[in-house]
Amino acid sequence: MDKSIEEIKKTCEEQGEKLKSLEAKNAELEKEKADLAKNIKQIPVGNRSDSLENRALNYFGKSHIKELLEVNTGSLYARTTIPEDVRSYILKMKEHVDVARMIAQRFYGGARDSEEKPGAVKNLLGSNYAKEFLVPHLKALGSTTATEGDEWVPTLLSSSYIEEYQLQRKVAGVHEEIKMTSNPYELPIETATPEATVVAEGAQATSTNISTSKLTWTAKKFCQFTSLPEELNEDSAADIFARTRMTLSLAQVDAVEQFLINGDTTATHQDSDTHALGADVAAKAFSGHRKLALANSATVDFTGAAITLAKFDSLIALMGKFGVNPREVVCVVGPQGYQQLKSIDEVTTVDKFGPQATILGNFQALAAVRGIPIIVSEFVRETLNDSGVYDGVTTTKTVLHVFNTRRFFLGARRPIQTRIMMDLADYDRWLMASYQRIGFTGFTQSASEKSTVLGIDILV
Repeated sequence: MDKSIEEIKKTCEEQGEKLKSLEAKNAELEKEKADLAKNIKQIPVGNRSDSLENRALNYFGKSHIKELLEVNTGSLYARTTIPEDVRSYILKMKEHVDVARMIAQRFYGGARDSEEKPGAVKNLLGSNYAKEFLVPHLKALGSTTATEGDEWVPTLLSSSYIEEYQLQRKVAGVHEEIKMTSNPYELPIETATPEATVVAEGAQATSTNISTSKLTWTAKKFCQFTSLPEELNEDSAADIFARTRMTLSLAQVDAVEQFLINGDTTATHQDSDTHALGADVAAKAFSGHRKLALANSATVDFTGAAITLAKFDSLIALMGKFGVNPREVVCVVGPQGYQQLKSIDEVTTVDKFGPQATILGNFQALAAVRGIPIIVSEFVRETLNDSGVYDGVTTTKTVLHVFNTRRFFLGARRPIQTRIMMDLADYDRWLMASYQRIGFTGFTQSASEKSTVLGIDILV
């Protein structure tokens, strides 16, 4: 019995020593854990390989938030390479900067904007909105002055954030964008390449010049604005500013989509209801695809019936060499036209593409016919007559656009920008406005150049 007690005591003492050793080791581990946590806090979240911040920096090859704010998430590279969650993260961060900047101007005495350039807002982070939504972004991305104002942030807004919405337009997005370094802007082009000729041995070859011409963009300025009453309070300002900014940006987006499809610069607009409007409407800014095709007699009559594959093939045939490569061609229809196309067996919708979804390129299309992406735009009119124009009499027809995207170009002289400024004193209100300067042109349409064609007299 005594021996057993002694053995138990000895065992308890041994276990006690082991427990003390474990406690000491645990204390060491806790200390290491605390030190590691302390070090991690000193390292920006963006340095962790699995974070959205770090992924965003790495994908765009940037090292600082200032550089990240300058990237265009709507570019061809971004849309084809950058994961959607990373692009959305950057856009959301830019939105927070934009809204925080407007609040600083409205409530904290921030510098005002002019039409030509934004004010340098130094107290960007003074509002509750900025502290809640923007500061965490800045700190996560390693901004060393996130609590001091980061005065460089607002100067980037006009050149980086809003313009990205342009590339999300479906029709405008398929047109190559040319940066206009002047207005007007001219670009030399080659219209025809001479054919080589046979030369006899020892004879002199015949010189033939290459045929050249030029494309000319003349930018036009588009503007939209709204008023905000002085009685706005900070609690509601964030939501109002964010919503108003988006509305004004989309107004610019819609203007471009409008003239690309329905634009007409002739004295009498092709659509009688548009002709009755003022000269400043977007549909009178440039001649769009419908007008270009009609003026060139590049049309196929669907004879008052629905869209058929045979008629669609006739449109492609009408394009000649410009309709050969489906990766260069796009089909644009309205909602009713899209429903008709879907009923054709040869039309493949997105859910059936599987690994072949790359056939759509970057057109944001919903389906494809003969390998040609189909884009649906609400601006394709479905109240036209047999000839493809609006006359107010026959309003039961629509059209189908097909064009070669490499033959038409948008010229960007000034990207979409937003401004907020005080109105005249006696109005006691603020004005928020959006601006852009843009041009549109393409290769001259003729008997030998039918790079945009139109299906007309399609029953809806």
